[in-house]
Amino acid sequence: MKVLYAVLGLVIGVAFVGIFVVVYTVNTLNSETRLRNAIVAKQVDNTSEFDNMWKKVTQAAQVTDAQKNALMDIFKGYAESRSAGKQGGSLANWIHEAVPNVDTSTFNNLQNLIAASRDRWTMQQKELIDLNREHENVLTVIPSSIVCSMFGRAKIDITVVTSAKTEAAFREGKDDDTAVFPK
Repeated sequence: MKVLYAVLGLVIGVAFVGIFVVVYTVNTLNSETRLRNAIVAKQVDNTSEFDNMWKKVTQAAQVTDAQKNALMDIFKGYAESRSAGKQGGSLANWIHEAVPNVDTSTFNNLQNLIAASRDRWTMQQKELIDLNREHENVLTVIPSSIVCSMFGRAKIDITVVTSAKTEAAFREGKDDDTAVFPK
């Protein structure tokens, strides 16, 4: 009878270990799939966000170009009307007269739009990088890495949008260009 209890205990123990392994494997694969889906979705979202950012900035810049051209026309007309058929000293008179106020709020709005859009874009990129880090942890930390490798789960290549200047700075290990407005 003792042998029967020992065999039964061993079978129950193996069954519990087997169930634990199956549950852990399913949980690990589900976690990896959720992260993979989130990374793919974030990559598509980043494409949309990047497109939206540049369209907003470009269109806002077109508004300021139109405003600048309208102001130039106003100033030209104002200057021409002051000098047409007048006697000398019109410059002195012009200085004393009220000059139309220039509304620079559109340019300020453009600067704010650019800064906010770039900050939002940077945040989107950071979120993608963080999701990728989480995914790589699942793929590389034991024991989840064993399960993922058994089922052929692989790393995802993400695209982080950057510039040639940034790539050069990281390749060379320095960035000496501190001029905001290079001459």
